[in-house]
Amino acid sequence: MSIDQRSPRRAFVGLGSNVEPARNLRAALVALERTFGDLRRSPVCVSPAAGYDGPDYWNLCVEFDTALPAEALVAALKDLERSLGRQPNEPRYAPKTLDADLLLLGDETSAAPPLPHPEILTRAYVLGPLAMLAPRHRLPGGTDPLSDLWRNFAGADELTVLEPDPL
Repeated sequence: MSIDQRSPRRAFVGLGSNVEPARNLRAALVALERTFGDLRRSPVCVSPAAGYDGPDYWNLCVEFDTALPAEALVAALKDLERSLGRQPNEPRYAPKTLDADLLLLGDETSAAPPLPHPEILTRAYVLGPLAMLAPRHRLPGGTDPLSDLWRNFAGADELTVLEPDPL
């Protein structure tokens, strides 16, 4: 019998909600901290719903250490989404109680699950909070820090930081 003895790696997870976002994001943070221990998080940012006409999303990014393999971490995030009322067969472009996506896991790159997450470089609500949380971090194989990627991102004006912090 072999036991997976992976060393802990830094995980970055994007969280978003546009259905009772304060309640659902607080619950997600409590659950993640209970499971993974200490979290660091970005400010909460607001962005318009992408792909449909709906309420604005609240988005943030969290980081924590975990020895879980990527597939198990993604499964845990999907369980968290379901625990907060998200239905597995919901349309992609619809209101969400919680959207929890694994963005980065150490320096791992993979096709399934996709790492780094493909929306990091295409969505303000993903890159913005990630860059605010870890400005000096670089994507696996990348040369530019996240702060530079965000500074040069064409859609940066789509994101507003909520002040004071609502969580």
